Amino acid sequence: MEKVELDPEDGAIPQANGANKSAARVASEAIWVAISFSALAVIVGLIAFSNRLTPLSADYSVGTVAGWTTGIAAGASALIGLITATGSPRGNLGWMRRRFWWWWLLDFIGLIITHGAIATLAVLSTFRLFQEAFQGLVVDAIAATVMLCLVTAVASYFGFSSASRATTASISTLLALFMAAGVLASMLLAENPYWWHMFFSELGTGEAGILSFWTFNTTLTVSGLMLTTLANFITQDLYTWAHHRQQLGKRPGFRRVLKGGMILMGVCMIGMSWVTIHISDPIHTGFVQVLAVTFVVLLLSVPIWLPGAPAAMYVISYMMLGLGVFAVALWYPLGYYNLTALELAFAGIIFAWLVVLIRTVDAMLSDATRQPRPNVPTENILEQQTEEYGRHAQT
Repeated sequence: MEKVELDPEDGAIPQANGANKSAARVASEAIWVAISFSALAVIVGLIAFSNRLTPLSADYSVGTVAGWTTGIAAGASALIGLITATGSPRGNLGWMRRRFWWWWLLDFIGLIITHGAIATLAVLSTFRLFQEAFQGLVVDAIAATVMLCLVTAVASYFGFSSASRATTASISTLLALFMAAGVLASMLLAENPYWWHMFFSELGTGEAGILSFWTFNTTLTVSGLMLTTLANFITQDLYTWAHHRQQLGKRPGFRRVLKGGMILMGVCMIGMSWVTIHISDPIHTGFVQVLAVTFVVLLLSVPIWLPGAPAAMYVISYMMLGLGVFAVALWYPLGYYNLTALELAFAGIIFAWLVVLIRTVDAMLSDATRQPRPNVPTENILEQQTEEYGRHAQT
């Protein structure tokens, strides 16, 4: 089977997969990027820490400076990695730049912000942990600059390597890590230790503290943006699966149902973070309800947009739906737990289902690529596809 590189419904013509850049070359470029940003970190460190003793974690500390620096370095490195990976039409991410410009721009923004945010959260948490382990420790300009260079090099290497090799599975992992880290950080930063007596969105109202407010809402916004990027990647995989089924004369499926549903869920997450419950309870609740209904529709319509999947995928989807209904029943009318627990349960159900879906699609594509291909020259297939989608674009 030929690996199809992009969705014609997004404004491009599919092409066969070409030779990707070697892994050794990508690793080498990542090292050079890390060296470059660590050199810039030396300049930042000498300016920020000169003639002072600086704690590891405080309002002005090595951790805060490193948080900003690594966030910028990881985001910029991710941008460089994306430009490198999408520069060649036959590269592993060449399909991203062959779509309409707003799609790849949105994906670029989501990946850049996510890598930067993950690096910032990781660095802030690490320096806070070490400050707790070494109470009262302060370091001079040289030690602080060395620490800054090390974490900046790691963050930039991570940003370039991750973005240049982005896949559906890796983006889902980044999204899960970022969501978990952001929500956990907002819980730990909450000034009101009894915030959970109310509901989960209490973290985003400001009642639990200004730090938890910004952390929680920023996490939701970035996660919503990343969910739209994940929708584009998984739709690309489903387009390859649909092309394979078309070659076998089978129904390709309505993959845009999944794409539209995931994008709508991402928009709802962004809306929930921008219109918090203390600003407008009806609007905030409306976003939550639309997200829940959209997820239910996706679960019910799995056979429509994912034909040919293993029966276990359909079973687990309906089981997730049943778990959702059971979780609601535990909240009302049974009153077993409060609204916070219900929201956490739904978040776990959604991300568990996404993990299963992504791994199932990846396995389906892997099996399809190992099957014997039709005895048709690749050039003829490409010519037929070009003519077909050229007629589609004209109509």
